[in-house]
Amino acid sequence: MLRYTIRRLLWGALVILGVSLSVFVLFGPVLRARSDLSPARLYAGKNPSAAEIVQVEKNLGLDKPVMQQYGDMMYRLVLGPSDAEKKRLCPNASEDRCRELVGRLGRSYAKQRSVDLLIWDRIGATASLTMVAGVIWMSVSIPVGIISAIRPRSWFDRTTVTGVLVAQSLPVYYFGLLALYFFTYKLHLFPQGGYVKFSFSNPWPWLWHLILPATTLSLTFMALYVRIVRGGMMDAMGEDYVRTARAKGASERRTVFRHAMRNALLPVVTIFGLDLGLLLGGAILTEATFGLQGLGQLSVSAASSLDVPLTSGVVLFAAILIVVANIVVDVAYAFIDPRIRLS
Repeated sequence: MLRYTIRRLLWGALVILGVSLSVFVLFGPVLRARSDLSPARLYAGKNPSAAEIVQVEKNLGLDKPVMQQYGDMMYRLVLGPSDAEKKRLCPNASEDRCRELVGRLGRSYAKQRSVDLLIWDRIGATASLTMVAGVIWMSVSIPVGIISAIRPRSWFDRTTVTGVLVAQSLPVYYFGLLALYFFTYKLHLFPQGGYVKFSFSNPWPWLWHLILPATTLSLTFMALYVRIVRGGMMDAMGEDYVRTARAKGASERRTVFRHAMRNALLPVVTIFGLDLGLLLGGAILTEATFGLQGLGQLSVSAASSLDVPLTSGVVLFAAILIVVANIVVDVAYAFIDPRIRLS
């Protein structure tokens, strides 16, 4: 098991290295070549002179060769900003102040702050939305998929299949606007939007602001997971080990939950972990519809203002989350199914 985990960690590190190179190339040389976009000109403000642009390029390290720029980016990502970079970007500033101005993911052009801190300020809303939505869609989709599988072509199964098709056909912002119209403006059951930080003394305001957007976000995933659980259960119920369990006199409850469900839910573990990693990178449409100040809205505002370091930082951060989630899922899968770690 240890060797398997080490292999997955090394493979994940290699993937992150490849992703970082892709992000650097796309948001660096390719972007400048295809759009004639000058990061130094964007950073220098309105109507900068030629001398000011040259000085900004020197401060940002954009006058160095491309490979040296990539090496500086990887050094900053792994070990933090170097002393030379701190002197260029935050001279005569204290260590705490310099940490606010430049971080491992760089410095925002528009906001003049560390990308790390900007992401940290927004990750709470996105993580809360993702966790609540994940609890909702898993709590509903697993029992619904199991019941549909053990009672095929019943009225419940037909209703479920119809609901799945509707939920997967309509975009998430359509459900979000309908939910806001009926449950907020008409019935006044939920707030119009926004995010309230979690508090152990009174967690209800946090949950109250998340119920509607999390339910809206979970509808599409709920439909997908119902199909996966239903298909996996129907395949498992026809396997030889299920027929053998029934032939030995096992009860239907034991056959379903002890034998069939355990194998049918294995793919769900993989997909659930990857979906969580994907959503932690920002649920853009849901956050925009409900006014949640998360990573999704941060990435949209960064792209709108041509803030290259912030945009690339969010993309790289989301990619790292997905890679980490993939590693966690693989290790968890190996615990559940010993055949995985032996392959």
